[in-house]
Amino acid sequence: MRRLPGALAGVLLTLAACGVQPADQPQPGVSPASSGLGTPAVESPADPGATPAPGATVGTPGEVPEEQRFKLDDVAEFDDGLVIEIAGTVADKASKTDQGAEATDGQIVIASIRIQNDTKKPYDAEGVLIGATYGDGKDAQIIIDKTDELQSGFTKKIKQKAEGIATVGFAVPWTELEKVTIIVDPNDDVHEAISFTGRVHRD
Repeated sequence: MRRLPGALAGVLLTLAACGVQPADQPQPGVSPASSGLGTPAVESPADPGATPAPGATVGTPGEVPEEQRFKLDDVAEFDDGLVIEIAGTVADKASKTDQGAEATDGQIVIASIRIQNDTKKPYDAEGVLIGATYGDGKDAQIIIDKTDELQSGFTKKIKQKAEGIATVGFAVPWTELEKVTIIVDPNDDVHEAISFTGRVHRD
């Protein structure tokens, strides 16, 4: 598990507050749970008024800084107790009720995003933005499911000490399953966007 202060903190170091320390102060390193190797120090969050990353649109997450990128099987924990992970992924075929996978001939990736709320108050997950890319950064179209078996995100608040799971589909050609990235942007003033990258297997 990797710890995040409003953004990232090291596994053995926890920041006192949920905000990132000023840039002129030493920043803690980050240690992935799987390797234990340090990664670059945490940087200050981007200027809220900055131009969105190329390809980003209103309502979709933008580019994630390198130090906030995780492996697909990592668990990310913010220092206020908010935990985010990809609970599972699978490559599948779109059903007749799914829209958005026409360009990939119905080939999709389904990801279950889990948020555990161990903070001190209910967490409003409705504003969380979820996106995906594949290969060298191609945007993956989100799947619209008329039956709501696949969602576009979280639909309600998560109570303290409770969890919420959103199962989201994206149009991804099976030839690109070697590198799929799921982006989760809490879209609030405390937590920064993170991403999870890895190989997705077919069912």
